[in-house]
Amino acid sequence: MQDAAQFAIQAPHRIALTVLSVALFALVIELVRREYLKERYALLWLGTSAVGLIIGIFPGLIVRFADVVHFQLITTLFVVSFLYVLGIVLGFTVIISKLAERNRRLAQDVALLAHRVQRIEENRSGI
Repeated sequence: MQDAAQFAIQAPHRIALTVLSVALFALVIELVRREYLKERYALLWLGTSAVGLIIGIFPGLIVRFADVVHFQLITTLFVVSFLYVLGIVLGFTVIISKLAERNRRLAQDVALLAHRVQRIEENRSGI
């Protein structure tokens, strides 16, 4: 099985995947350090980096998974990548929905406060 894994994912691809995974890990850590990225979102990208690193070092895992689900390797990679991107999009959609609702509530609160201030100013000027 190990020989099949080495032929399925060639050495240059494994090296590139490993290097890119390490680079992604370093980039995410740096973005968190500079406070450009929150920790809760960084976990997703650190997980992505870890999975890429594991597959780069142990390509037999993805080959065995492809055998278990009875897919070709390229189909397995495509399906896993598609589901991952779909999960990211769904997660960000939930976050955006929560932020839009919060923004709406804040705008309503500001409008109510502005109305109260206006009424107070009118009462003071009328006195």
